[in-house]
Amino acid sequence: MVSPDHPLIQLLALIDQVWAEPETRPQGRGAPKRYSEQVMFKVYVVSLLKRLWERRSLWRFLKANPTVTTACGLPCIPDRRTLDRRLVEIAPHAEAQIQALGLILSVEAVTNSATAASDGSAFATPGPVWHKKDKEAGIVPEGLHGLDREADWIQSSYHGWVYGYKAHVTTSVSPATVRIVLDATVTGSACESHVLDNRLDELLPLIETLLLDAGYDDGDLIDRCAQRGITVLAPLSKPIGQSTSQVRRDRAAYLASDAGQAWHKQRASSIEPFFATIKDLFELDPLPVQGKIKASAFILLALYAWNLIVLFNFLTDRPLGGVKPILDCL
Repeated sequence: MVSPDHPLIQLLALIDQVWAEPETRPQGRGAPKRYSEQVMFKVYVVSLLKRLWERRSLWRFLKANPTVTTACGLPCIPDRRTLDRRLVEIAPHAEAQIQALGLILSVEAVTNSATAASDGSAFATPGPVWHKKDKEAGIVPEGLHGLDREADWIQSSYHGWVYGYKAHVTTSVSPATVRIVLDATVTGSACESHVLDNRLDELLPLIETLLLDAGYDDGDLIDRCAQRGITVLAPLSKPIGQSTSQVRRDRAAYLASDAGQAWHKQRASSIEPFFATIKDLFELDPLPVQGKIKASAFILLALYAWNLIVLFNFLTDRPLGGVKPILDCL
């Protein structure tokens, strides 16, 4: 049984302290929800931290640990249908809570978010793959069981083609402070630059510089960033030619300079290995679940949990980046 002073109970209490209330929405038809968004969010944080990927395992754990049930704010344990139904809401709430917690960690100077990096990473789905030709034709080969039909083919610069989902993440970048997730969402094979363009209004106003790879070399995106006072450092996706604008030439020249290379190297040493760290710490390679709803929820919860544990370490005078020791004792 989980004791009242267990780190899991302390993390759940910390969620209450940093919870950002979502915008109120008109009550729809039917009975009001018995369990609030905050309560169900904590339930699924428990699910992630304890690697309880199936509703049956989660239900049994809550049943056997009344201290956890109480810490989640549950008046009683939800039935399995409720756990399934409320999982649909977790990903949108996780996105909002990541942004809110990222702001807190930035304002409290736990991290320096003036320079940030954005990138996408493919998370492979478990089970067999649906070959692209068959998927486009809507044909499931005979004998192909346990297939995730919602996953998509994603091209990765490190792993080639991956059948799964893509996390689009913006993190702080500073050699002197710990990395923090400032924004995140999960899609199929959506274009990284388009996703970032659509989420620019969600980014922290504290960001001054964005370090990106050549996949984000999009004029509209860079212009929109400039309008928000954000400088983009992204390599050119095409070689310089006669028709290349002077603005692009200047960007290429700066990135080729010692100062530009020093800036951009911070990206390679920050967000790229961060994805590998998240996948390893939370056992998400491959994903333990199938389907867009579950995949999105657990990927985003892992990113939120990283921020939460960093804040926990900050408040308890532990090494800020010591996330693994906390996870090991959960």
